[in-house]
This record gives sequence, structure tokens and C-alpha cells, in this order.
Amino acid sequence: MKNTALALNQRQIAFEGNWTEREQERILTVLERIEAIAHRDLASVFNGQGTTFRKSGRAGRAGRTLDGLVELDTDWTDWTLAHELGHRWNNAWQRTPERDLRTSLGAGGWEWLKRPLRRFERSLERLLKKIGVTVRLDWQALWYHPGQAAPPCGADRNFNASEDLAESFAASVFPQDAKERAAKASQRLAKAGWDWGEQKGDFDRTERGEFLQRRMRAISVINSPGDKLA
Repeated sequence: MKNTALALNQRQIAFEGNWTEREQERILTVLERIEAIAHRDLASVFNGQGTTFRKSGRAGRAGRTLDGLVELDTDWTDWTLAHELGHRWNNAWQRTPERDLRTSLGAGGWEWLKRPLRRFERSLERLLKKIGVTVRLDWQALWYHPGQAAPPCGADRNFNASEDLAESFAASVFPQDAKERAAKASQRLAKAGWDWGEQKGDFDRTERGEFLQRRMRAISVINSPGDKLA
């Protein structure tokens, strides 16, 4: 426990509440995977910023991230952790990674129009529910467009540029899991071309995987006002 705690402390990781030794070991293992991908220490990956973990107290496997705070539900998975650390990385660099990913792939077309339409879609659902009509509106034409390459693990009505970046980050950390998720999403939604494993084999050979590797290895801590992102 002492060595794990020391390793986490050296990576500027803090915890709120009670975390078991096993949970801290799981977090450290994922952080080490990220460092291996980036060829950099965690401080450089996260722009010299620390990260705090907190338990939400909610049942489930989800998580959420606000700036440098990562909150995980009771039954969080390693994939959830990697996904939220993708948001953490994105936040540490003022969301530059998500903007660059979107630009490089031509993703998110017509977002300026789709966002208000998606809000209208949800408002209409709530209005219909008030008059006793329970229906889930899900116009796929309003979904975030993944651009010139398949999304990392499929997409849904809530997918956006930030989720694209976080899912791509998690897929880079756990490429085999991502491959299986992509295949299932392609079958479930009958989306031709989403099963990138058939064409590319490994996630690091996909356009998103290549982007993540390049970007993580290019970004480093900004040491002076004159420095710029690579």
C-alpha cells in the first residue's frame, strides 16, 4: 500500500473519502498505461496539474469529470476510469485535444444547428410526457457526425466532441475492449463501417488511435509564456 500511495502521490493524485488499496492499485495501473502511450510522465500529460478522485455514492458504473476532479460511481470500471481521464486530459489543455480531433477528422458537421435541435427534441419529449404520451424521440440525423472515420465504440444521441475525445482516449488505453465494443455497436445499430476492427485490426491503426498517440506525445508542460502547444 505504501508504494502504491507513494507512486500516486508522485503523480499528483489525491483522494477524497475512503479508497481501498485495490482501488488505488487499479487507478495506478491505468495511469501507468497512459504514461506508456504518451511516452511521458503523468504530470506532463496533464499539463503539470494534479487530479483528485472522489466517490459519488451513486449506484452504477458511470463517472463525471469537472476540471481536475474525477467522480466515480460505486461500481466503476477500468474503462469508466480511462474515459474520465480522457476528459481530465482534455480539460487540462483547455479542450484543445477535442477541437483538434474534430478538425483532423472533419467530425461534428452542422453542430451549430444540431445542438438546438437536440434540445428541442428533449423538450418535446418532456412536453409529450406531461400530456401522457411516453415516447423516446431519437432522430439519428441529429447525432454527432464522426467524420472521416468510424467512432471508437459506436455513438448515440448523447455523443459529442467531448465524448468522442474521451472514448477515443479510453480506446487507446484498452484497445481490445474498444474493438469488442465497436463490433457490438455496429451490429446493434446496423451501422456499416463502424466495426473498424475488420479493416484496421488495432485501434492504434485507426485515424482516432493515430491522432491520440500523436497528440499525447506532442503535448508537454508549458514552461514559459512563450511556449506553445505542439
